[in-house]
Amino acid sequence: MRLLTFLTIFALFTLLQARENPFKPVIDNTVLPVSSNQVKKAPPFKSAKVSLPNDARVLTSVVVYYQSVDGSIKKLITPVDRSVDWHKPLYLSQNSPLRRVAVKAAGGEEKREIVPKRAASAKKSIYRPLPFLTLEVGEKSLKIVTKDKKIRSFHLSRPFKVVLDFKREAGFFTKHIALNRAPFMSIDIGNHNGYYRVVLTLDAPYRYKIEKTEYGYIVSLP
Repeated sequence: MRLLTFLTIFALFTLLQARENPFKPVIDNTVLPVSSNQVKKAPPFKSAKVSLPNDARVLTSVVVYYQSVDGSIKKLITPVDRSVDWHKPLYLSQNSPLRRVAVKAAGGEEKREIVPKRAASAKKSIYRPLPFLTLEVGEKSLKIVTKDKKIRSFHLSRPFKVVLDFKREAGFFTKHIALNRAPFMSIDIGNHNGYYRVVLTLDAPYRYKIEKTEYGYIVSLP
């Protein structure tokens, strides 16, 4: 009897060891990844100047370390393979073409310096696909102007979509609005039994928040 009990306990112990941690929950990879890493808050990047050492002759590649949406640090390598003059610095800018401007140096002498051009302010686009629904697309936000109550919201991946369902009995054909202005790619509106669905497709996974406002709801990205 004791032998049978020992074999039973040994078999259970072996099964538990088959997994690294049998009590760890399985993560669904179809949703936005969750990490214990803290996402760093940083001001918007504009431009950076990189001075080359005097022995630099060929720029083989550019390596960028960045913090992902889940807080992890990742590396991006971009091949270049072009000769360089180490006397001239490299400039890195975010969506801003570089231009030369005249600046006053010490002693009153004028010199030319490369600085990023000012980016044009993003304009808001307004769409009225239905009599009871108005959509206002900003640089990083979607305003949903409606008196209808949101009954649920969630997101999907591949491609990343934010889905919002609103309560209303209505009859209409599916609406598609092509945006193609990063990070927003398109908006689809579909009719269902007792509610209609607004689907916002983005160009990548993002952390987002949905807030109730006096005019309806707003979906905003950091």
